[in-house]
Amino acid sequence: MTDEHPLLKIEDLAVSFPATDGSDRRVHAVSGVSLSVYPRQTLAVVGESGCGKSVTALSTLKLIPTPPGRHEHGHIWWSGDSDGGQPTDLLSLSEKQIRRVRGNQIAMIFQEPMTSLNPVYTIGEQILEPILLHQKAPRGQAVQTAIDALTEVGIADPEARLREYPHRLSGGMRQRVMIAMALACQPKLLLADEPTTALDVTIQAQILELLRKLQHERGMSILLITHDLGVVAENADVVAVMYAGRVVEYGSVRDVFSKPLHPYTKGLLASMPVLGDKRTRLATIPGQVPNPTNYPTGCPFHPRCSDRKDDPQCAAEHPALLEVREKHWAACWHAPGYDQAKATTPDLAYRMALQT
Repeated sequence: MTDEHPLLKIEDLAVSFPATDGSDRRVHAVSGVSLSVYPRQTLAVVGESGCGKSVTALSTLKLIPTPPGRHEHGHIWWSGDSDGGQPTDLLSLSEKQIRRVRGNQIAMIFQEPMTSLNPVYTIGEQILEPILLHQKAPRGQAVQTAIDALTEVGIADPEARLREYPHRLSGGMRQRVMIAMALACQPKLLLADEPTTALDVTIQAQILELLRKLQHERGMSILLITHDLGVVAENADVVAVMYAGRVVEYGSVRDVFSKPLHPYTKGLLASMPVLGDKRTRLATIPGQVPNPTNYPTGCPFHPRCSDRKDDPQCAAEHPALLEVREKHWAACWHAPGYDQAKATTPDLAYRMALQT
C-alpha cells in the first residue's frame, strides 16, 4: 500500500438511535459523514459535545450497540490489512472478524481512563489481554511486551505497576496505561477520543507530546477527537469540523485556521483567546446547539449564523459539503465561491512534515 491511498476512508456514514419520547422515530447522531485518514497522518475531528465525533469513531470499530443504535447507510473502508488489495468495509464484518481488527490493527483511547479501565483487574491483566489475544505469544513474552509498553509511555518501575489496580494511579498515569494498552499490539491507526479530558494542563501537554513521539517512531496514523482548537493547531495535519452530526468544513489545518469558510468554524476560532490581545470579552456564538430530536430545517446552523442575512435558502435547503477551494471543503451557501464549488469527496493526504 502506498501513501496515495487512505488507510481509513469513511464514506457517507449515518448512525441513528431511537427517540426517547416512546415513538418509532429515529434520531440521527451522525448523518452523511465522509472523511479519510492517510498513513502517518493526524486527522482532528472538532466540534461541540453531541455533534457526532465519538459516534463516528466508535462506529469504526463497531462499538455502537445494535440495537439500540443502527448504521443506516455508508461504508468504513479499511486498507490496513489489504497489502495493496481491495479495502475491507469494517461495517460488513461479523463480530468475530472485527475482533481481529480491534486493538490489533486499529486501537482506541477513550475519554475517561478511570471508567475505561476495569477496577477489579490489575493493570498487568488488562494490558496482557490484547497481547495474548492478537499476538498468540507465550505468557512470559507477553509480560515482557507489557513491561516494554509501559516503559515506552514513561511509567517508572513498570514491573511493579503491572501488579497495581487502576485506583492506585493518578489520572495522568492511568491515561498513559491506556496508551500503553492501545499501542501494545503495534496498531496502524489510533483513535484518540479526547485523550486529555479531565487532566491538568501540564499533564495534557505531556500526553500529547507522548502521542507525537510514538507516532513519529512507529509511523502510525491518528484520528484525534477534540474540542480544543489549540490542540488541533499543534498536533493535526487535517481537520474536520462537525456540527449537528455532519462535517461542515474539511481541509488542512493551515487552510482552515487561516481562511475558514464556514461561519461555525469562524465562530470557534473567534472564541479562542489570543496572547497579547487586550479584548475584555471573547466572541461567542449566539443561541444553543440544536436538539438532535428537533434539528431545524435547512442548514442546522442557520438559527445561530451571523452570515445568513435572513436568506430563505438557508432555512429551506441543507447545503452539501463541496470543494469550495482546492482541497478545502465547506457546507455553507454563503461560502465565497460556493455557487461554483465542485462535488468531490473530502480526501486529503496532506501532512505538515511533508511541507517543510
